Amino acid sequence: MRLAIRVDASPNIGAGHAMRCITLAKALRQAFKANNIQLEVTAVSTQGANMLEAAFKSADISITYVPQIESNVDHIKAEIWVVDHYKLDAKFESELIDDGAMVVVIDDLANRKHNCHLLIDVNLSEHSEQRYTSLVPKGCSQLIGPKYALLREEFYQARQKNFTRKPKHVLVCFGGSDPTNTTFTALQALAKVKELSLTADVVIGAGNIYKQAVIKQARLIDGVTIHINSGNMAELMCKASLMISAGGSMHWERCACDLPGVVITIADNQREATEYLALLGGCDYLGHVSSVSSDDIATSLRNHFSTDAKDINAQTDLNKIVPLGGGAPLISKEIISLIDNRDNVRGLSIEKH
Repeated sequence: MRLAIRVDASPNIGAGHAMRCITLAKALRQAFKANNIQLEVTAVSTQGANMLEAAFKSADISITYVPQIESNVDHIKAEIWVVDHYKLDAKFESELIDDGAMVVVIDDLANRKHNCHLLIDVNLSEHSEQRYTSLVPKGCSQLIGPKYALLREEFYQARQKNFTRKPKHVLVCFGGSDPTNTTFTALQALAKVKELSLTADVVIGAGNIYKQAVIKQARLIDGVTIHINSGNMAELMCKASLMISAGGSMHWERCACDLPGVVITIADNQREATEYLALLGGCDYLGHVSSVSSDDIATSLRNHFSTDAKDINAQTDLNKIVPLGGGAPLISKEIISLIDNRDNVRGLSIEKH
């Protein structure tokens, strides 16, 4: 059986979409193997959006490139398609349906129609369950909420280990590419609160275009360690006492590790979930990157760590938001169930577009 994934990764788009697709592909491969079925996986990306080519290859996922985002992919024959792309919608997906494929869509914008058998949106919002009601076919299965967050297995394993949190230790990460260079702003904030005697781990990707400036700034601050393409993100989260980060998938990684967070959104699609998570007490939301300065971050750090400040443990039981037993293995079971019932997929009525 063949799985094809339509996803891009670039400094502008970021790596999050591709990384969660790799996580799902690994889980599906394992699930199919348990059923004595070999699953071949192909990633389909736009020319130039190849930031994670090495990551795909290390996961034994072949790569095919197409000239444009909307390019036809009917030359790639796959029984299952996973589509994770903000620029694609029901028009693209309908062509896959017409070719006889089962289509799984990963999305969180809820701003366009999809034609799919299964839709996954891991974000939180006040009306999560109703966001896609008018945007997908009536029979489409919807997996909504952080229970289905496509986290790497290390984040679920980490909570089983007894890592010791370092007091007054901060983890800084704004994704591998960090196109807004908010990592640098966070380092400026750390330089302004030297009286707190904080230490920090700072994680960036090898493709970060601001890498040299970040490294130079980090060298000016005692107790800061730079990690490039970290392979132990879950361990770093479990050892920190506070994280300064963006929204998106890092919310759920942080919650899985029960780590309090100061959050600055770096993309518009991160705002709604971050605002709702803050309302639930799941983070301290400072605002969108366009309106947050290093002074704002420094003030938040003082609020968290000063001797007369609020308790650092005000954000509690975060790992209940991302429970064990969820994520990619749970989604894999749902996909296999849909395949097993392919002739009558829950009364599914796929629309023509």
